[in-house]
Amino acid sequence: MTTRIDRRILRTRQLLREVFLDLAMENGVDNITVKKLTDRAGLNRGTFYLHYQDIQDFAEQFKSEILEGFYSIIKKLGQDINRQKPFDAPPPYGYVRPFEYVATHKRFFQVFMGPNGDESFGLRMNHIIQEQFHRSYRYFNSESLNEIPAKQHYLFAYLASAYVGTIHYWIQRDFDLSPTELTILFSQISRLGSANLNFHF
Repeated sequence: MTTRIDRRILRTRQLLREVFLDLAMENGVDNITVKKLTDRAGLNRGTFYLHYQDIQDFAEQFKSEILEGFYSIIKKLGQDINRQKPFDAPPPYGYVRPFEYVATHKRFFQVFMGPNGDESFGLRMNHIIQEQFHRSYRYFNSESLNEIPAKQHYLFAYLASAYVGTIHYWIQRDFDLSPTELTILFSQISRLGSANLNFHF
């Protein structure tokens, strides 16, 4: 019996999220109300309030779960701090997987990181990427967070901002590159710098 109830809850949550994204892409997140959401989903408001306090709570839980999924991927990646050359092909460590995750949740990222998205979400993503840089650096150097050189912190901040900015631009271009292509391109830009790149159009 418990399993059946859990499955119903999961189906209801997924339905609400799909409808939420539909409404957000039509009219923006700020124009969504509980009534609009439940009416479109064919649910009563009582069902919604069993699980969420209001629309803000619903959106916050949605964003947090997506970020947790993203972090669960990047925290498994080893940061090869000694690598100097860019990737010529998808590396064996799964560096392409974060971009694949964004592509899998394309509509979510279009809503929350698109032109009219939620700026705080991008900042939270930036923060967890920097956390992963710190974690990897400490692992390879056996240093505490306070022992990481200041210039290294600047590098991590720069790379995290570049990563999030790349995702923003990828969304604006409607995911015109594959996750693999974007992984290689980001590696080239990060390792070589724009002055040393020569693209043929």
